[in-house]
Amino acid sequence: MIPHARKILSRIPFPIALLCVVLLIGLLIGSGVWVLMGRGGHKDLNIITSYTPTATSNNAQVSPLLFGTNLSLYNGNDQVLTSATTRTLLQQIHTHIIRIPIRDEVPEAVNIQAAQTIKSLGALPLVILHGATFHNPLASDMLVVRDMNSIFGKDLVYYEFGNENDLQGVAVDHYLALWNAVVPQLKRLALNGHFVGPVNFHYDHYYLSTFLQNANPRPDAVSWHEYSCGDAQAPDVCIANLAHWTSDVQDARALMISTIDTELPIMITEWNYAPDAVPNDGKNNNSAFMRTWTTIALQTLAANRVFASMQYSCTHPIMPLITTDDTLTVQGSTFAGQYQHMIVDKQVPAALSTTAATPTSHATSAGLTADGPIMISFEDGATDGWSGHGVAAMQNSTTVAVDGTHSLHVALHNSSSADFPYISLDLLGLSSYPKSGQTIAAYVYSQSNAVTLSARLFVVNNDYQWHSDTMVTLAPGTWNRLTYSIASSVTQPRQIGIQFNCTSGVGTPSDVYVDAIGWN
Repeated sequence: MIPHARKILSRIPFPIALLCVVLLIGLLIGSGVWVLMGRGGHKDLNIITSYTPTATSNNAQVSPLLFGTNLSLYNGNDQVLTSATTRTLLQQIHTHIIRIPIRDEVPEAVNIQAAQTIKSLGALPLVILHGATFHNPLASDMLVVRDMNSIFGKDLVYYEFGNENDLQGVAVDHYLALWNAVVPQLKRLALNGHFVGPVNFHYDHYYLSTFLQNANPRPDAVSWHEYSCGDAQAPDVCIANLAHWTSDVQDARALMISTIDTELPIMITEWNYAPDAVPNDGKNNNSAFMRTWTTIALQTLAANRVFASMQYSCTHPIMPLITTDDTLTVQGSTFAGQYQHMIVDKQVPAALSTTAATPTSHATSAGLTADGPIMISFEDGATDGWSGHGVAAMQNSTTVAVDGTHSLHVALHNSSSADFPYISLDLLGLSSYPKSGQTIAAYVYSQSNAVTLSARLFVVNNDYQWHSDTMVTLAPGTWNRLTYSIASSVTQPRQIGIQFNCTSGVGTPSDVYVDAIGWN
């Protein structure tokens, strides 16, 4: 307690002095100072409790909650639950917030054990509730909240409503309807719950904007996930694309000010270099890359004063912090080193400006892709200059969309596996076009399960030479993100396009939709 306050209280009758202390604690909590009562295990709890969280980027401090991770928790044999050495390592590398998935196939007793483990580690819990893809989220989520109440009491618990529901085809209107119906009841039940959404699989300006304007109650924080590249992309592309995380955070802060006139805390509840990493991909088996990428990733989150973030995931089979034989990986040791550097030694990256760049749009644009401003999102009801080559038909559509309500519908006839139909856009005459060194991104939705399609982005230069990466198999019933980084050797592109190929189900017509095309 402040010395002057102690001296004053010593002169006041005990009942009144006690009331003053209670009021003082209430003021501290109301101003955002964390008081984590009843949590053990961390030797540096004073670092957490001394941090004053703010939503804005001009905070002089870096949040210790940047240093979080995800549990896998596919069953009761999760390494964090079974290995005391793993739990000790989590404490030693200063893991301050841990995200718990609630999976349908996992017994309630395992979820309770996971929550008790996190409490014993002295970490804050972030619990993933059933969201818009579950048949009865209220009943199941109320059970989860009651379990967390019994474990954490009145200590703070964060709850995310759903997980990447947008990747599973859930439109923002449906997500909102369930948030507005379910979260008010959960909020009344939770003893000290903070509720977070919309948990997008990547930053989505339109989704977040609609959510902020209509969510009731307003979320206590906003969240999305950040990965910087695909498994097949080169290590230098994965590192360069970390700059897009800054664009995403800046746009989100500007969006919050314009829609709700305040900044909410930002939580990046999953991050790593690629969501589709495979063993020995030239990155996870490259110590220099993992050390450099992880350092820049954490420094980027810190410079943007992100409130909390969670590495994916603690014991992931490909991108873990801790191996199955209970040793730190390169990412784990880098994680610990950056905590020492930024939190303990207070070598804090300078806060970045909150001013977000205004996207330059070729068509009506509602937001940003993970790789920069959306240049084309077909919201004007037209095809925006795109032409089809070897396709049956092409038109604007409102059937599905990833950005706004419109997309480009492309009908493929799939007459032969030797067919490689494509759509393309002539860049000549556009005020903005992709250049060498930039990354193009586009989203493609394959509607049919009857065929297997693959696709890739390409660029045509002034000499009419094609440049592209390998084909990527499209997952049906969801939006697939395609990217292509233009090599420095490519002269000024004159066309961009997407090429398709049918690898099974030849002779069966199929429909694909294209949306949210942009470049950094």
